Amino acid sequence: MTSEEIKSIIDLELKSESDLTNVLGLALTKCVVAPTRQKYLNSLDNTKSEYLWTVLEDSEDKSGYKIFYDEKENMFGLGIMSKNEELINIGYYGTFLETLYSM
Repeated sequence: MTSEEIKSIIDLELKSESDLTNVLGLALTKCVVAPTRQKYLNSLDNTKSEYLWTVLEDSEDKSGYKIFYDEKENMFGLGIMSKNEELINIGYYGTFLETLYSM
């Protein structure tokens, strides 16, 4: 799967949002980032990791929530940055918008 294919999935879902400048207090036009594959640790077993596509950063300093896409599961989920500067997968929520509303 490519970055462009993932972006198309997100863009299709976002068509149902009337105001992309303020969804749950987030400026989606700034928070949605170009999909980038990054290593995420499993929240229950930090010896396990996988590469997921980061598609949203809710803060400019990267300290807040992230939304990722898992192409194997065809699902979006939430991540956070650990104190050790490692990304952690904290769970799957379904679609991009379902994940966004779960934040």
